[in-house]
Amino acid sequence: MIQLSHITELLDNKLRIHEIKDASVAVNGLQVENNGHVTKVALAVDGSQKTIEDAVAAGADLLILHHGIYWCGLQPMTGWFKKKITTCLNHNLAVYSAHLPLDLHPELGNNAGIAAALNLTDCTPEVDYHGTLIGVAGLFHGTVGELKARFAEITGSTVTGVIHDASAPAGRVAVCSGGAGDSIYQIHGKGYTTFITGEENHWVKNAAEDLGVNILFGGHYATETFGVKSLGALLEAQFGLPTVFIDNPTGM
Repeated sequence: MIQLSHITELLDNKLRIHEIKDASVAVNGLQVENNGHVTKVALAVDGSQKTIEDAVAAGADLLILHHGIYWCGLQPMTGWFKKKITTCLNHNLAVYSAHLPLDLHPELGNNAGIAAALNLTDCTPEVDYHGTLIGVAGLFHGTVGELKARFAEITGSTVTGVIHDASAPAGRVAVCSGGAGDSIYQIHGKGYTTFITGEENHWVKNAAEDLGVNILFGGHYATETFGVKSLGALLEAQFGLPTVFIDNPTGM
């Protein structure tokens, strides 16, 4: 049994929760408090009702999310939203969330995880989001076609997108998980010819054709499982806590 405050202190400091600007709906940090003790941790991408119920069923008393339970914005405490909160409270389930602080973390983040799994080398911060570098760029030692195959392997996704020449060297690749497709003009302006992201976007595919940029979509959900899994490994190593990943893919 570990004190909840010890876990939140570690995560707040490690992820710089109170330093990194984010959307108001992110509400990064501790979102729901439990009785103050943790015996098992669940990790998940989204704070849906099903995810919360799965965490309870798994015996967790802390749920760590990438997209927290307030992602829907300000809501009255009625109906489906009341159910979500009362499920947590009735089952002593604390909830912690980390959005951009987790995306951009150089070791634990979604983009760092993707880069490591792709075996990218010489990685540097990249992809500006309102003044904060949230993505990474690194060298892939293979062709664009080989990069696509490896991306599909590490995400378990059917990778879509635009490839101009599958046999060409991929070179330095920009990586930004989730719904970062609209960064394609920025990526092109910085001289990258290959961009890896999550959620497929209609007009971004047209832009990739126009710009001559290879773009690979692995799915918003699938590209954002890396960060929370890394947090699970961290808590296992730091505190010896058992963890479980709650897998509820959206298909997007």
